[in-house]
Amino acid sequence: MAFTNYNFTTLRASSATGAGVTSWQEAAVTIPETVHDFWAVLAKTAEDDPDNLLTVRLQCKIGSNWYDMSRASVQSTVAVTTAADTATVVTRGANIVESNSSATLSTVQYYDTVPSNVIRVAWIASSAGAPGTVSHTFSVIAAHMLNEL
Repeated sequence: MAFTNYNFTTLRASSATGAGVTSWQEAAVTIPETVHDFWAVLAKTAEDDPDNLLTVRLQCKIGSNWYDMSRASVQSTVAVTTAADTATVVTRGANIVESNSSATLSTVQYYDTVPSNVIRVAWIASSAGAPGTVSHTFSVIAAHMLNEL
């Protein structure tokens, strides 16, 4: 059950990239001005080429310029049978995923500082996919409180 005081904003709908495209900045999305922090969930659902590396980050608009946002932490999904340390990465970084070649993945990141309420997803792929196909399919959704005290 989701929290009733949370709102979910789609920053990038689950969609395939265009054939031949290796980088893109998605359309800007405006979140409420009262949002001070939020969680972002990235879900990558398909990839054309197992060697394709995907890097995804969030950017905010200040004035007329776009800047990379710094996440406070990131956690990827892990198998419950994995005994290795899977603690959240708490070192600040700009990338949600960096040069990741997994066919599918899901991550949740926490942004504790939001310098602007106008944000977008920017991504880079190392391959445009096979001729006539897409390189990958993924979505990014932000979850933020509606009424923060």
